[in-house]
Amino acid sequence: MTMSRRRYLRIQKIAGLVFGIFFGILLSSWCRHTFLPCGPLIERCCIHINYHLNIVEHAPVDKVPHHVRLTQPASSGAFNFSRYIPKDEKGFLLIGVITAKKFLNTRAVAAYDTWTNTCNGICKVIFFSSEGSVSEHNIPIVSLPGVDDSYPPQRKSLMMLKYLHDHYVNNFEWFMRADDDVFIKGDRMEKFLRSINSSVPQYIGQAGTGKREEYGKLYLGKHENFCMGGPGIVMSHVTLRLVAPHAEECVNNLMTTHEDVEVGRCVRKFTGLSCTWAFEMQHLFYQNYKEEAGSFRTTLKDKGVRKSLTLHSVKDPRQQYRIHNYLRSVHIQDLHHKEILLQREVTNMERLTGMRPTNIKQGAIPSLTKSVPSTADEVLAWEFISKAIVSHRSSNPRHGINYPLKVALEENINQLLQIINKNARQKGRTIDYKEIWYGYKRVNPLHGADYMLDLLLTYKKHKGRKITVPVRRHAYLQQTFGAVEFIEDPYTANYASLKSDVESPDLFKYLGAGTNYTELMKLDKSREVIHFILPLAGRLDIFKRFISNYEEVCLKTNAAAQLHVVLFNDSDTSSADKIIDLIGQYQKKYGGQNIEIIFAKGPFARAKALDIGASQCEQNALMFFIDVDIIFSKAMLHRIRFNTKLGVQVYYPIVFSQYDPTFICSEKSTSKPCHIDWRNFTSDMGYWRNFGFGIASMYNSDLSSVGGFDTSIQGWGKEDVDLYTKFAESRVRIFRAVDPDLVHAFHPITCDSSLNEAQSVMCIGSKASSYASTKYLAKLVKSIPQIMNRKVGSR
Repeated sequence: MTMSRRRYLRIQKIAGLVFGIFFGILLSSWCRHTFLPCGPLIERCCIHINYHLNIVEHAPVDKVPHHVRLTQPASSGAFNFSRYIPKDEKGFLLIGVITAKKFLNTRAVAAYDTWTNTCNGICKVIFFSSEGSVSEHNIPIVSLPGVDDSYPPQRKSLMMLKYLHDHYVNNFEWFMRADDDVFIKGDRMEKFLRSINSSVPQYIGQAGTGKREEYGKLYLGKHENFCMGGPGIVMSHVTLRLVAPHAEECVNNLMTTHEDVEVGRCVRKFTGLSCTWAFEMQHLFYQNYKEEAGSFRTTLKDKGVRKSLTLHSVKDPRQQYRIHNYLRSVHIQDLHHKEILLQREVTNMERLTGMRPTNIKQGAIPSLTKSVPSTADEVLAWEFISKAIVSHRSSNPRHGINYPLKVALEENINQLLQIINKNARQKGRTIDYKEIWYGYKRVNPLHGADYMLDLLLTYKKHKGRKITVPVRRHAYLQQTFGAVEFIEDPYTANYASLKSDVESPDLFKYLGAGTNYTELMKLDKSREVIHFILPLAGRLDIFKRFISNYEEVCLKTNAAAQLHVVLFNDSDTSSADKIIDLIGQYQKKYGGQNIEIIFAKGPFARAKALDIGASQCEQNALMFFIDVDIIFSKAMLHRIRFNTKLGVQVYYPIVFSQYDPTFICSEKSTSKPCHIDWRNFTSDMGYWRNFGFGIASMYNSDLSSVGGFDTSIQGWGKEDVDLYTKFAESRVRIFRAVDPDLVHAFHPITCDSSLNEAQSVMCIGSKASSYASTKYLAKLVKSIPQIMNRKVGSR
């Protein structure tokens, strides 16, 4: 009993000691934040937080220190700072963006047009550049006196902090230092910062200690770090009050050439703070290590991008617009999903209350049996997905997964993983996507796309016993069509709004290579001249049809177009003379300025002809490469003008190619002459040339920028693929779309024996695909007994 009593007393004393220490720590922490909120290093201040408005109001006890000037900055250029940030502003976040003179009209403009709009009015942005900096655009720029554009921008960064302190420390709760090549999600940043106390010193970002080869050279202590400048640095107004007055001292005592290291050293010296060590910060302040050149060209859809607050680096300013548009599309998808869920709830309540559902399609519960077929023709067939697609819809039943389907699968799987990992932290596990094992897909024209997928996933358990194992799961997914929406076409509307509707900031209108934005805005796209460049050698009868078509579409309507015929006359001089006479007749009738004939020497070579035609046009001319077999209408002119953008985009329309009319007419048992309607786009009449690149529109300067045509290519084919490849490898975007006003009329194809192997294969393939539809050829083969009843091994 005595030993038990002693043991009980000993445990009681230890428990009392532990409780006393714990209570003392809590009491000291409460006293420090209550009576010394600004720390012991600088004059004390009393801070009152208005929790109803989430705005910090400062009531200084002592007089304001001499280094704090409560005056508005002088306006820079035409920008009105006093209106942008009023003297009595009580804002939440002020972002200072470090830039340079050479980026004022590119990166700074892109940032101001894109991510600054995501702040929803809770943040303001100011760009800081060297002394004497001005911009052509109305953006908030501060030219820092005595600061140049030398790199690394140590002085510029610290002087920016001093400027923010001197002018706006009483107007905002939070301040952020950012580069001009970072993309900031303002709405997510606000949500993140609302959860943190701004009335105490805070120094937030992705913690760094330097590269491996820099260890020991940055003069950091064992447990010291700094916030990496690239993804952005956030500090509370309290931290700015403590650090900014000593900016000059920090500038005069630099120890390394790294700007973010020196900012961190200055913050640590005058606040005692280190950058947040939390592991989650590397996901919130996201640094892209996967791409050497940055700009998120290939990693934009990574799951880390969606979770982040900032994205770094975006060196190409045009990518700022792409990222902005992508994130807006993701937001729109989320809103559509919420709308569908709400509509399903409404439909369910209507059924429960006995009411007739008002929106059956949108409110339908996900099911693979939404449509019940009444006949065999109404059955929706599934397509098999694996490494390739097996489909009955294509003449080639097994083919690769095309880009649109690849994007759709990625989007669906990303949304699926978000749902699965919604409470991953609480469950102590995450599931990552690895690949599709196999699956099926179909499109229900009334409801949407259906998927049945066998997914290979990775299961990661990070609570308790940590394990990582591969797993397979079946997923049944549906992409429901949204409601029908009607919008007015700005080109055919009753009002003219070219600048706001046709050229939006999200088309990176300022940033096209070699683009003069002011001149483009003066240009009426609807009257821009299109230069038709037509290579021709013989083929008089076909040219008569073409010139008659051109007359109806362009000449009689006085359309803004010019025709340049590049004529080879070596092979057929009599036909060439007749072509010249025919063109002369049209020149007399409509004027020589509308039609031009250019003579080319030597055997026919399409690359040479197009190169000669382009050389006759000015550098800013809009050119359209066309073949004599093409039939077109006036609506095509509209698409050429608005789908081709100088320095930004070239247009490669997908043309409908007709089958041999001999086979088509043989199907019709009628005594009347067979008439082929060129507007008939059924599968029996022809096919869309998805791999045809000969018909294209572009500006002459863009053609020159990629190196032009390879004129060493002789004869038929290959020159179009070569040029398409050049554009695909350049910064100029390729836009491809089906054009129902461009039809390639059938003509017999003769493959010259002098063609090289690659050209010969292309020619034979084009010839074979132009005979007839697969359905008709199969029917034809089936009707020939010699083929159907032949013995195995016979020829």
